[in-house]
Amino acid sequence: MELPVLIEPLSDRPGYAAQLGAPFHLQAEAGTAEDARQQLAVLLQRRLQGGATLGAISVPAGLGSAVEGWLADDTLTQQWLQQVQQHRQECDEADRRRLLGDAGQEKAVS
Repeated sequence: MELPVLIEPLSDRPGYAAQLGAPFHLQAEAGTAEDARQQLAVLLQRRLQGGATLGAISVPAGLGSAVEGWLADDTLTQQWLQQVQQHRQECDEADRRRLLGDAGQEKAVS
């Protein structure tokens, strides 16, 4: 497993800081970027040896979805969605004509 690590120069003195964000909240400083990264890896290894474990959970589709049902179910929203669909169809038709010429229009109508 690879985890993203932020490595950046220290602002107040020579050297580098390597950080591993949430949920780890680890930071190491060293004279070189690579040394800082290696020290951060050691800190994570110590935490894991101390009993911490890494894991993941799966959320079944449809549960906890913030996107599902985010639009109101009113007349204005329904009209807007219809206009979006119509615009998409017009764009698709224009793309077919542009890419396929007259032959594409005949195929689309057939």
